[in-house]
Amino acid sequence: MAYLYLELLKDSLSEYAYAAELADLNYGLQNTIYGMYLSVKGYNDKQHILLKKIIEKMATFEVDEKRFEIIKEAYMRSLNNFRAEQPHEHAMYYLRLLMTEVAWTKNELKEALDDVTLPRLKTFISQLLSRLHIEALLHGNITKQAALGIMQMVEDTLIEHAHTKPLLPSQLVRYREVQLPDRGWFVYQQRNEVHNNCGIEIYYQTDMRSTSENMFLELFCQIISEPCFNTLRTKEQLGYIVFSGPRRANGVQGLRFIIQSEKPPHYLESRVEAFLKTMEKSIEDMSEEAFQKHIQALAIRRLDKPKKLSAECAKYWDEIISQQYNFDRDNIEVAYLKTLTKDNIVQFYKEMLAVGAQRRHKISVHVLAREMNSCPVVGEFPSQNDISLTPAPPLPQPAVIENMTEFKRSLPLFPLVKPHINFMAAKL
Repeated sequence: MAYLYLELLKDSLSEYAYAAELADLNYGLQNTIYGMYLSVKGYNDKQHILLKKIIEKMATFEVDEKRFEIIKEAYMRSLNNFRAEQPHEHAMYYLRLLMTEVAWTKNELKEALDDVTLPRLKTFISQLLSRLHIEALLHGNITKQAALGIMQMVEDTLIEHAHTKPLLPSQLVRYREVQLPDRGWFVYQQRNEVHNNCGIEIYYQTDMRSTSENMFLELFCQIISEPCFNTLRTKEQLGYIVFSGPRRANGVQGLRFIIQSEKPPHYLESRVEAFLKTMEKSIEDMSEEAFQKHIQALAIRRLDKPKKLSAECAKYWDEIISQQYNFDRDNIEVAYLKTLTKDNIVQFYKEMLAVGAQRRHKISVHVLAREMNSCPVVGEFPSQNDISLTPAPPLPQPAVIENMTEFKRSLPLFPLVKPHINFMAAKL
């Protein structure tokens, strides 16, 4: 219902927003798993006018029945169109469902949408606006006093028109991440009904986010990035889409590989494991000079000043929505990065990523091509006998996930990461 409310709200603001665009003022409005996200960009002397108009409309909005039916139907079409998305996008979607404490599937959203009526939506809007918690970032050519004044205007407008009260502290709930067990490997399979390619996302969960864990993971990703692309995409030609990098969600992180290919998922799985195995020796044999170049490259990228105000704003906003509030993260983490040694990264691999490692936590999502009715999660295939390929290490038999809900119920959750600063107690 939050999605419908905001789409209808944007629809009603379209004429006003067009006039604002002509004056180089733009806004964005979307729903999130925790509520609503509103952004206003453009010339600072007029931003508060557009913002006030949006907040007033938000608090006094009357839903038009015809537009409600049209937008509801359009939303149902977009949910149905999910089946036609690319296999690698399906893999990422299923992994998010598996790893997040609470997440709604497309089918669940469609079932809920069928039950949404105009009276129910009106009741929901009233309840939604009755209590809110607002966190804001005002960034650019603006003074502290002006920023506080704008936020006071937002609060006053909501109180005047919607009688809004603040959420209680106990209502500020954040979802947590599923904690995979030591030496655990889980596989979830689904079939894409449209495309003839397969998709796979392999996720090696490492630990909660912290300065040290962030730098171990990012430096390892920096080291393997070019070899991964060169090996899996260029030499082995697994597919056009080959990606490796960190995955972060709900304060927890790990290494992930995403591939879309004509080859079956269990073959892609074996090639990723073969590649990871080669990286152990590659890092061990790496010269100190080459290792320091990787540290320097990562440090430069992290400390590189954003070229646009929007990029700098996005970096600060990421700290807010993650509730970390570490606005000096780059300097703090790069200082730690420069203390790392090659032995640290080798040990990180052996403890967290090597086959058989005690603290290895792995989950794989296999999306099968349209014409594949089934596929083994592990198995033999002719390519394993190709002498030109690095042999894959022997893999254990994984646990196959048959039911998402039961899978999540059977595992513990990570705690939430403590914020860098106590934002609620911080003085303005």
